[in-house]
Amino acid sequence: MRNTKQYFFIYGGRYVKKFILIIVFLGLFGGLIYFMTPQSENSKHKLTEQIKISKMLQTYNEEKHKADLYGDNYVLWLNEANSKTLNPDNIDSITKPNKEKNKYENHFFGYQFSYPSNWLVDNHQASSYTRFFTKDFRVDIFVQDVKKAWTSSDGYISSTIKTLKPYITSDTEWSQNGYSIRKIDYNRPLIKGIKNDLNYYSYYFITEGKLVYTFQVKTKQELLKQTNKQMTELVSDFKTTTPIDMNLNEKVKAFNKNPDVMLQHKNKTLNIPKNHFMMGVYMPKPLEIKELESFSQNHIGAQMFYKPVNSDYDIYVEQLVIENRLPMVTFLFEKANSDEQQNVTMEILNGEFDSNFLSWVNGIKKTEAPVFLRLGNEMNGKWSAWSHKNIYNDPDLYKLSFKHITDIFRKNEVENAYFVWNPNNFSAPYFEWNEGAVYYPGDNYVDFVGMTSYNFGKTKWNDFQSIEDLYEDLYWNYSRSFFAKPLIIGEFGSVEYGGDKAQWILDVFNKIPSKYPNIKAAFWFDETHGKYNLKIKTSPESANAFKEGMNKDEVIKSLQDTKIAEAAH
Repeated sequence: MRNTKQYFFIYGGRYVKKFILIIVFLGLFGGLIYFMTPQSENSKHKLTEQIKISKMLQTYNEEKHKADLYGDNYVLWLNEANSKTLNPDNIDSITKPNKEKNKYENHFFGYQFSYPSNWLVDNHQASSYTRFFTKDFRVDIFVQDVKKAWTSSDGYISSTIKTLKPYITSDTEWSQNGYSIRKIDYNRPLIKGIKNDLNYYSYYFITEGKLVYTFQVKTKQELLKQTNKQMTELVSDFKTTTPIDMNLNEKVKAFNKNPDVMLQHKNKTLNIPKNHFMMGVYMPKPLEIKELESFSQNHIGAQMFYKPVNSDYDIYVEQLVIENRLPMVTFLFEKANSDEQQNVTMEILNGEFDSNFLSWVNGIKKTEAPVFLRLGNEMNGKWSAWSHKNIYNDPDLYKLSFKHITDIFRKNEVENAYFVWNPNNFSAPYFEWNEGAVYYPGDNYVDFVGMTSYNFGKTKWNDFQSIEDLYEDLYWNYSRSFFAKPLIIGEFGSVEYGGDKAQWILDVFNKIPSKYPNIKAAFWFDETHGKYNLKIKTSPESANAFKEGMNKDEVIKSLQDTKIAEAAH
């Protein structure tokens, strides 16, 4: 949306004023007539699209203005702080004993301290982490039970800083108030694509028994002296308290979201009513989906495929739309045909792939149909090149790269692109500072939250796991932590050995619409992964179970032509 200045050269005083009043009156009268006159469905749809685009551009322009003034990090943190969760009301508390200091107490983890009253607080994920921040500073606080991570306090700290060793500038230890404290400072090069980049970091590890209270500080070089002073005072005042036992998911279970999803565009509409979901697949060979449809005698409603960030628009998206399939493009934060993957996140932030994404902007806009874009999934797994190991343990860099891509689409008025954020069900390393919620870029940049969990059968770590074993806790935790968003299963699948895969498949079709109604789509990863054969048709029994499931009325099997969808409503 452009800000256009209008210049009026006025002559004639009161006559011009009268003329303006007449024009205003006629405009209002004409607008009233327009809205009172029955409009065609197509006209109404165009008006709705214009409103959506207007809001999209307004949000983009407002955030850009804030970023120009205060920096990209600050805009990101404000948005995160305003994102919706449904945590217990008593999870933490803030009191104001005096003008200079506030007191924070986390009742779930059991700790408290005083902090400067000018710091803003992001406690929307207080069961995972709490953040304090200004425009030039943040500190994120995590509590790690090292026994749950199968390590020791020294092992935890050593693993945390493992990839940071080339950048560490100081490492000091001391004891205070009965706690063992270790402070580690490090910095990285500035990233030119980040406005007001903050590239100086400190870890404060406060150890008491099996618990390590972890403070990660981020600021800029000019503020190091002030930040060190403030953190020294905070650490000196830090005390542990008795945690309050609480049921984190009690409120969200009572609510149990069951949304309608209606994504309507000029060409195609995605309509997923309450207690329904769309079944999708990932199949690397396009003909395989035709064979699966022929066998199951049902249309497969959605298809996912992968792309590196340096790829241009793929017209396969248009083919899927023609076939009435919802396309979901998973952008891996890596480059095709390259051995240099460690700096891709920084390259995204520096705009090196903007021309590639602009080709997707133009292509997706032309489809006039909903298209899902899943950006940098499984960022909390060390197997991903865009994980902590290549972003200096700073999740902001991943989140800013996610935002950078969404901004390209928002700036260019692509209202039919929907963004999916999708961590893995478990983190590697298995630490609180690497949990999925830490990488959530905020409600403004995410349309759907994805989940990923597989049944790998009977292994030395697990037994054959049911769909409830995999998704019960995950579903409720995500519904609570990302309360404003509908969920999808971005990837899932099952092997045969160790249990009854056919029953597992039937449970998917039965349990999602009835027990987990906030899941609106699920994408089966129909491929082998190492020694694990995750394909659907691994036995006649499993194949027939999928066919039976696809026959259920609760399964949405295609996009709709918008004219037909409008007539139906």
